[in-house]
Amino acid sequence: MRQQPLRMTTDLTATFNELVKDILWPAFKRLGYKKSGNNFRYYDAAGWGKIVQFQKASYNSAAELSFTINIGLYLLDYDYYLCGETSGQTFREPACVVRKRIGKLIGSKQDEWFELTELSNKELLFKQLDGYFTQHIHPYLATVQGKEAIYAILLAGHCADFPSVQIHMLFRAGYQEAALQMLRSEFAQSKSNKYYRATLRNLATELGLPAALWATEES
Repeated sequence: MRQQPLRMTTDLTATFNELVKDILWPAFKRLGYKKSGNNFRYYDAAGWGKIVQFQKASYNSAAELSFTINIGLYLLDYDYYLCGETSGQTFREPACVVRKRIGKLIGSKQDEWFELTELSNKELLFKQLDGYFTQHIHPYLATVQGKEAIYAILLAGHCADFPSVQIHMLFRAGYQEAALQMLRSEFAQSKSNKYYRATLRNLATELGLPAALWATEES
């Protein structure tokens, strides 16, 4: 006889909170993370951090609750050049220089969203998420133990959501060659976007870069 899925409580938010607080949070607490709402945040006074964010879908209802998981790596310097100020130990995932969805980390070709309904098999979902964290998220975050590890990811080719901000940060942090290479690449890829090119020109001027080093990419 086919086994019927276990019936969940009608309070889907309570089930979601149970997953976050009781199933996944304890391992992060042991690693020194702080919990704030649906965020697990680690911040180091040297100006870097890591975060796991549980993002609920905007279309959720009493009968369905969908969510995904975002993972971010934070640099205080990137936050400063992005916003003109820093949030430090209260930083949020959108301010991170490296941002990944769980689908990317587990090797999926698309975003992974998880759905809770009254008929969902809670135990199976909890086991699936616990496995994803054990096999993918914890190992990924464990490789990042300082600012240098995050800069290494950027220098290896990662492009942040705001490349011009990344260029600015890299240059000020002493990675001038990498910043210049990225500036040239952004110019080459933005021939049809005159406004973005103006932003890049202004940045190059602010950084004191000789026009001869980057102007050739405008042709």
